[in-house]
Amino acid sequence: MRWLIGIAAALVTLAGGYLVFLNPDPVTIHLAADRTVTAPLAKALLIAFGAGALVVGLLAAARGITSAWRTRSARRAERRAVENAAATTRARELVWTGHFAEARATLLARGAEPPTDTAHLALLAETYLEEADPAAARRLLERGITENGADVRLLDLLASAAEAMDDPRGAIDALERARLLQPESPRLARRLRDLHAAAGRWHDALALEQQLLLHVRSPAALANEQRMLRGLRYQTALGEPDARLSARALRVLAREDPDFLPAWVGAGDQLLRVGRRFAARRIWERAARRRPSTVLLERLAALHTDAGNPARATRFLRRLQRRHPTAPAVPLALARHLVSQGDVTEAAAVLDALPEPLANEPSLVRLRAELYRRAGDQERAVAAFGRVANDDGAFECTVCRRRSAAWQGQCAECRRWNTLATSADLPADR
Repeated sequence: MRWLIGIAAALVTLAGGYLVFLNPDPVTIHLAADRTVTAPLAKALLIAFGAGALVVGLLAAARGITSAWRTRSARRAERRAVENAAATTRARELVWTGHFAEARATLLARGAEPPTDTAHLALLAETYLEEADPAAARRLLERGITENGADVRLLDLLASAAEAMDDPRGAIDALERARLLQPESPRLARRLRDLHAAAGRWHDALALEQQLLLHVRSPAALANEQRMLRGLRYQTALGEPDARLSARALRVLAREDPDFLPAWVGAGDQLLRVGRRFAARRIWERAARRRPSTVLLERLAALHTDAGNPARATRFLRRLQRRHPTAPAVPLALARHLVSQGDVTEAAAVLDALPEPLANEPSLVRLRAELYRRAGDQERAVAAFGRVANDDGAFECTVCRRRSAAWQGQCAECRRWNTLATSADLPADR
């Protein structure tokens, strides 16, 4: 390479000397309007050639430096991306195994400032949420969304943080923003529906549920969504200020699904609000003939007693007992009604005819304790009452097993509808 450079330099020198030899005459060069320079033609040509070569060389050098800088920057960015991906993977593994503080240290290993990419921010927010620090997660997410723009994953986590801080309005707002980015997401729609339902915004929850049903294809999923739809329709009808319109909507729901007990009970309750006792009685009797449940039978007995006609309740319960001879809720309700009317002998006869598996049913034990008390057998009455002293409710949710003293259309624990019942309402195999 040195020999080649030397030969090239010699050739250039010879060519320059030959050019000077051929052009010895001077030439006038105008540098400005009033300034001229006289120099040999060969010298002027060589200077012009050298200046051009210098400019070309400088441009080539600048281009090379720029290209090298870009290549170095690209390699640095690629290396940083690889390191970030490795850190994200490592942090995700730590989060899954429950090492949240170590995962957070991995994500923040490059400095005190939190990372700015979405994957790192999401994982870092999860570490705060898992350690029950939703306030820190919320601050981090709000800052990340402000600086980097809205992202569905970050908005979803922001909703979780707001829920943990008991801020349903903030959670709903975050999920609504997320749905603007992904309006077809069923997961976001379900989360938003549940938040609306928890906040008592039944109309909004019902609208979302109706949208969800349009995209369900699986038969099992469709059945679940239809159950949810019935529950939301029930709550929406109960929230109707006009009791007549509320009762009408509940009756429609009851006709569509006769096994949905809350619709029958709610329709009768709404009719009683406007003084339509006869219509309420007919609805409850129709429902009881189909499904004799404790809540219906108690309401019917109380309705007849308040109307001054307890004998009518007795006759209806006896007819219902002949119609449903294997339903233990009917004789229990009959015995309870007879005890309230002072007919202790008949009540005892009804209780004695009940099957043995119901012997420990709390309501039956209370009835027997009341019979012992009225018969003057205080010792057996105290013993019977003591057996159910710790019982915290006659009704139990068939899903989550939460007990309740009063019947409700929706379980307060698992938020499901049509699940509260007494043991006498359930089939024998349950």
